[in-house]
Amino acid sequence: MDQFLKETNNAFGKVSEILREYWALIVVIVILLVVGAFFTYTKNNSADVQVSLKWVHQAQFAGMYTAKDKGYYFRKGLNVTFKEFDFETLPSDDLISGEADFALMSAEEFLLHISSGEELEAIAAIYQVSPYALISMSDSEIDGPADFVGKVLGSKGGKIEEELSYLLLLQGFGIPREDVEIKTLGFGQREIDDLMEGSADVVDIYRTDQLYFFNKEEIDYSIILPERYRININNDLIVARKSFIEENPKVVRKFVAETVKGWEYALENIDEAVDITMEYVTSESYLDRDYEKFILVSSAPLIQPNTNSRIGLINTHQMLKLYEHMQRNEFLDREFMVGDFVTSRFLPN
Repeated sequence: MDQFLKETNNAFGKVSEILREYWALIVVIVILLVVGAFFTYTKNNSADVQVSLKWVHQAQFAGMYTAKDKGYYFRKGLNVTFKEFDFETLPSDDLISGEADFALMSAEEFLLHISSGEELEAIAAIYQVSPYALISMSDSEIDGPADFVGKVLGSKGGKIEEELSYLLLLQGFGIPREDVEIKTLGFGQREIDDLMEGSADVVDIYRTDQLYFFNKEEIDYSIILPERYRININNDLIVARKSFIEENPKVVRKFVAETVKGWEYALENIDEAVDITMEYVTSESYLDRDYEKFILVSSAPLIQPNTNSRIGLINTHQMLKLYEHMQRNEFLDREFMVGDFVTSRFLPN
C-alpha cells in the first residue's frame, strides 16, 4: 500500500510539473500574442510625421526629443522624425512644399507667409516669451533704446525679427530711423567678435544660446530685453498646412498633446532631457553638455513663465499686436483676420 501511494504521489508530481511547464509556455505564448497584436495594431494605425526644425539639433527642441525618447509619440501611433536646419531650405519651405507636416517658425515669419497667401495655421507656441534680445559691450554705455542714436545696430542674417524689434524700439523712443544704421551681419563669426571688432555697437542674440559664451568668457555686457519695453512675441510656433489639419485632425491633436507632454517632462527633468538631447546633436559647436544645459535652463522661464502658464498656448492678443506692428511698418502685403490662422483648439485641456 505504501508503495502504491508513493508511486501515485510521484505520478501526480510529474503531472503537476508538466502542467506547470505547459502553463508557463501558455503564458509566454499569450504575452507574445498580445505584444505582437499591439505592434501590428500600432503599425497599421501609425502615421509618419516629419517636423522641420528652425535650427540645428540642440536643447531648444528638447521637449520634442523627450516626447520621442519616452515613447509618447509612439504610443499614440506617431512615427515622428526631425529634420534639422540645413542652411539650404527654410522650415517654411519644407512645410509649404509638403516635405514636412509640421514646422517651427517665428511669429513674424508666420504672418509674412499668411500675408503672401499661404494657407497655414499656427497650432501651438513653445516660447511664451521670445528668446530674442539685444546685447552690447558694457563700456559702450548702451543701456537701452534711448542710447541707439548714431549707433550701428547689428542684425544677424538680416531677418525680419531683428529689424522689426529695432524699429519698434526706435519708434517707442521717438528716434527717427535715419538716426541709426541697421546693418546685416553674417553668421561667419560670433556675436562676441562682432562687438569686439566693432562691426556693430549692438547685436541681436538668442539669450538662451549665445549668452552662454559671454558668461563663459567673462565678458562685461549690457542686455536689452524687448519685453521690458512691451514688445513680447510668441516664438517657435508649431505650424501646419490647413489642408493637412483638415485631413488629419487626430494626428494633429496627438502630436500637439504629446509635444506638450514632452516639454512638461523635460522642464521637470532637466538633466535627463539634456542627456536625451545630446543623442541628437550633430553640430560640433553644440556638443558641450554644459552649453546644452544652459540652453534648456534659460529656456524654461520663457516656455512656462509661471506655474499657471499653459505650455504651447498661443497668445492671440500678442499675435494681433504683432500683426498691427507689421502692418504699420509695411511688412505685410494684405490685410487678414489673424484669428483665422491661429488656434489653440488642439492643446490638451
